[in-house]
Amino acid sequence: MSKKSIYYKYRLILLLGAILASFGFYPKTHALDIYTPDANDSVATSVKNQDFPQWGYYTVRRDFRRCASPRCGGFFIKQNNLKATACIDGVFRNECYVSSIDWSSLKLPLGKLAKIQNQDVSRLILRGSIVPVEFGEIGKFGQLRVKEAFIAATDTPAKGTFVALKNNGIVCFTTPCFSTEKFILNKPQSSQVSSIDLSQTRATPEQIEAANNEIFALGLITVGTTKVVDDLNPTKRDVKFVATQFYLRVEPN
Repeated sequence: MSKKSIYYKYRLILLLGAILASFGFYPKTHALDIYTPDANDSVATSVKNQDFPQWGYYTVRRDFRRCASPRCGGFFIKQNNLKATACIDGVFRNECYVSSIDWSSLKLPLGKLAKIQNQDVSRLILRGSIVPVEFGEIGKFGQLRVKEAFIAATDTPAKGTFVALKNNGIVCFTTPCFSTEKFILNKPQSSQVSSIDLSQTRATPEQIEAANNEIFALGLITVGTTKVVDDLNPTKRDVKFVATQFYLRVEPN
């Protein structure tokens, strides 16, 4: 075979490959082939030798559709800050349907658990994972297995980015002091802020005190925006987190 024939044969192979690709004959990527942190395992980020779980946070709304359980009557959940949530069938959707919520790991007294279950669930943020539950011939449905629960301090609408604020152990003798780590929930992003404004939440002094205690303990779940307050001296710019709502951890006692 001449060099000219080999050249044209090679060009023909490349052309056929391009045609096949344009018709979608190459394997398609399944949603679970795209790398994301495992929704069943909350990855912990280290802050001064203290671990903070940054993944697995969901908002919840009730399912008011009228059909037989478990197909209806459960909850729709979605991960905070994400446009799509991985559902039990491996497909990413705007929100996922789960037939039930498993609260058992919280070890709450029955009275306290009933109070949480009977209130507006849209005020809750739940950290956990979606697990499969079999219903015989009906099929498999998702269940949200809760590890932690947080409830909004007030009825003020939550606007902004959902984050966790946690003291990082830095001690300063002047301002601004970047002693608070800000973790974006469900994303591998963190930064530092030098001040926190909780006044827009309309929380009581007791609630704000509880929020500040959580910042110095396990971390405060909150939502809002980060603002840079300029100063004539660029080394003294205040990076402030302004909260529209914060969520206090649900404790057994």
